[in-house]
Amino acid sequence: MQKAHLYEAILLVNRGIDDAVRGLERLKRAKDAGLKPGYFDEKLTLFEMHRAMLNGYFCNNSENSEERDEARFEKLHREYEKIALDEVQVYRDVQAIEESRRTEGKALRVRFLSSEEQQAWERQYPKSPIHVGNETQQRQGEQG
Repeated sequence: MQKAHLYEAILLVNRGIDDAVRGLERLKRAKDAGLKPGYFDEKLTLFEMHRAMLNGYFCNNSENSEERDEARFEKLHREYEKIALDEVQVYRDVQAIEESRRTEGKALRVRFLSSEEQQAWERQYPKSPIHVGNETQQRQGEQG
């Protein structure tokens, strides 16, 4: 049975118990039927007790199943992230984390340079000819 069917089944059980409880409450209020209200109070309590036990059992069982599924899907998602992760998204993620740290009053671990600061840094620390050659080869390999 798939998840939606399980959740729908527990919904139907609870709906059925709701209907039964409403019926018992109507019988309890019936004045001219000669029925004792105390009897219905006991049965209402039993219905609610069994509903609670059944829901508890279902929730505990489904929680374990959901946690297993969460772990399985998280592992799959990590594989997708490895494939789809690009450097722009990495910078955005780091920037979001650093912004969060800043709002919490924590010290930043990474500092992003403005365009002007980046250019000044590149002038101060020019790339060696070896690095420039490697980057050129990488770009040609990506285009080819």
